[in-house]
Amino acid sequence: MNLEYHTTFVYRLLRWAAVLALVALFLMVWGVFDAHPISLVIAMSVGQLLGTLSFAAFAFVVFLDLRRAHVFSRRAARFSVPPPPSMPPSAPPPASP
Repeated sequence: MNLEYHTTFVYRLLRWAAVLALVALFLMVWGVFDAHPISLVIAMSVGQLLGTLSFAAFAFVVFLDLRRAHVFSRRAARFSVPPPPSMPPSAPPPASP
């Protein structure tokens, strides 16, 4: 996958996620202000669906970005810093002055 296509795809997906989130928010607010039960049920159901799709698209973009940065690769684990060595349990604690 070339870089230009990847960037275009990511930005387009992020825009769709933002639009879906705003539409979901609008539907939920409309459902709260309109006092009819059926409009409340429809607004909350569709709003939750669109909000979930928006979050899934955003999470997918984050995953693609982390994968492109090689966060999940074995090479990244090889270059990480090992933990400091611990003292053996039989060694006495250092004396304080």
